[in-house]
Amino acid sequence: MVRAMTPAARATALACLYFAGFGCLIPFLPLWLEKVHGFSGAEIGVVLAIAGFSRAIAGPLTAAWADGRSERRAPLFLFTVLLTVGFAILKLLNGFAAVFGLILVLDIAFWGLLPVVETTLLRLTRSATPPYGVARGLASAAFVAGTTLVGFLTDATHAYWPIWAFLLAVSAVMIGWSALMPREPVTARREVRDPFPNRLAHGLGMLRNPAFALFIFAAGLIQASAAFLYTAGTLVWTNVQHFSGNTVSMLWNIGTGAEVVFLMALGGWTSRFRPETLIVAGGVGAVVRWTALSLLPPLWVLVGVQLLHALSFAATFLGGMRFIQAMYGDERTPTAQMIYMGVANAPTYAAAVLVSGPLYDRVGAPGYLAMTGVAGLGLGLAVMLRARAAATVAVPA
Repeated sequence: MVRAMTPAARATALACLYFAGFGCLIPFLPLWLEKVHGFSGAEIGVVLAIAGFSRAIAGPLTAAWADGRSERRAPLFLFTVLLTVGFAILKLLNGFAAVFGLILVLDIAFWGLLPVVETTLLRLTRSATPPYGVARGLASAAFVAGTTLVGFLTDATHAYWPIWAFLLAVSAVMIGWSALMPREPVTARREVRDPFPNRLAHGLGMLRNPAFALFIFAAGLIQASAAFLYTAGTLVWTNVQHFSGNTVSMLWNIGTGAEVVFLMALGGWTSRFRPETLIVAGGVGAVVRWTALSLLPPLWVLVGVQLLHALSFAATFLGGMRFIQAMYGDERTPTAQMIYMGVANAPTYAAAVLVSGPLYDRVGAPGYLAMTGVAGLGLGLAVMLRARAAATVAVPA
């Protein structure tokens, strides 16, 4: 039955598995570290931030390594095996140093897998069924499913082991699913024949393109401004506003639901806009969102605020994917994605996470205002990027 699935359908299922795990990792890993390992907000921030900084090194190295593989599945196997082994060990560890070391590896693997999954989905769903917007929307829906299931299980069991068990199960299934993906051999590419140092230099050489450099820092800062939400959002809602696990899951899912609607229903409509315009819209949404969350609004207001995820994440993400695809095409998009995540997204996100933990410990929800500043800086760069594109090609948007 699986063999009868089209490559696009297999890629969609792979993305759904990944984002179901993501739906557990993002909201609930900080809660696991606090409740099971006894970490403070500052310690959680340090663990997640150092892991993020490490991606600045691992991203370009991974891109150069993946460029030299004889087929595209190699990074899938590497990262899914690392995740499965890592999560299997996590429950057995105690002490800050041991957990820190393992989270470092898991973070590199999980985020390293993201551009591989995204570009595989983008490539295999082009001119296929399901189309990219629908496929990516289904993946975001899987994020909702993962968050909902884990939130329900933690409430039902009054325990935190479902967080670990879900992440382990998803990672293990992804190993098997990676083997079912089409082999997609990489042919006629100079990087395959080049030695590793040349491939690494070629990937980093993308940063010499002024438009690409401006893009990665504009989009990187806007995306990084979500760090306080991802580090302390669940903690604020649980410890300060005293919401249940089901309510916390609902709030995460409202944001992701807005993302699903944006990608599936509005993806075609947004194609009339420049990628740079979408990134600007994402920056505006982020500034408004973090400012509103800093005020500890009541639940009914939070519902509306979470809908801004359609801009702060989805518009920025879709604009970024289209920008990279237009600039580098199929063959270079995975490398460009890894360079973007490793050089811009990961370090800025890590720095924001490093600040977010102590901010939560000291001021609580008003720490979101620091993210308003980060998003504002990214918005300014996005406006510059948009002006540069408009000056280069006069196409109305």
